Amino acid sequence: RALLPMVDEDTPLSVLAAAPRLPARKVDDDTPLSVLALGSTAKNGTVAKKGIDAVVAAPPKKPGAKASAAGKKRPRRESPTSSSSSYSSDSDSDDRGLLPARSRKAVSKSEKLKMLKKRATEDMLWEEDAPYKKKDRSNKENLVASLLCRWWYCDEYINNDWPPQEEEYYQAELRRQKLRKVTIQEWEWLPEEDEQGRRKVYELSEFRGLFRNSSGDLIDLRPKENACPCYNNFMKKDNATLCRMLISAYKNQLKDLLENCRYRTDKLAKDLKASITKVKHMLQEAEKAPK
Repeated sequence: RALLPMVDEDTPLSVLAAAPRLPARKVDDDTPLSVLALGSTAKNGTVAKKGIDAVVAAPPKKPGAKASAAGKKRPRRESPTSSSSSYSSDSDSDDRGLLPARSRKAVSKSEKLKMLKKRATEDMLWEEDAPYKKKDRSNKENLVASLLCRWWYCDEYINNDWPPQEEEYYQAELRRQKLRKVTIQEWEWLPEEDEQGRRKVYELSEFRGLFRNSSGDLIDLRPKENACPCYNNFMKKDNATLCRMLISAYKNQLKDLLENCRYRTDKLAKDLKASITKVKHMLQEAEKAPK
């Protein structure tokens, strides 16, 4: 029995063309894997050699066999493997072949509704007038939520300059908490604590009064009295005061948008103007309400 020559990337094509072909049984989709692993059995009862000897061309068909074979159409078989692969590639397949048509339709519809509901909830997460907020929050809580999104535009915080910008205020707070401020450039070269036992921290350039230590802890040294723009302090104010603060924040935000934005601002400007009108009506109702 002739063996195929050793081939590699440099083998000429003429050598491959002249290689002897060994007869083997025809394989198709229904051939068991055990036959492919062990090799095909020849007519004389011997087992063909594994590897490249097992994968050879099928013997030529006899004349007339083509016509008889064409008349027979093999029934289509659906396997769980093919159906599961179609489910992974197409979200609308829903295990075709494994479930009846009615069950597939029900599963597909429920899954789609669930995905649409989840997507709608995520889209409404950052919208001010989202329905779930109206359901869960009172009018005062909605005012506070809108004010917390733009408190730095309020006239009260613009005029009073919160947080403080004076370096002396933060140096006193650092000494009180046994901390010392260092720059980022000298951070790696300075010890964790100095001779007085003060730990090193660096200030966040984006947020005045916020510091971090070597452990990554956030240290807030901003004043936390009634002027702090937080939920608890805002909830202590009456609705009329909140409306005035929110109107001033909307107006300053609109002014900043029209003067400094480099992109189209038509839609956002329209929304801000509508919000100003809405809060003005709420202010009138709050002023008329008995105290």
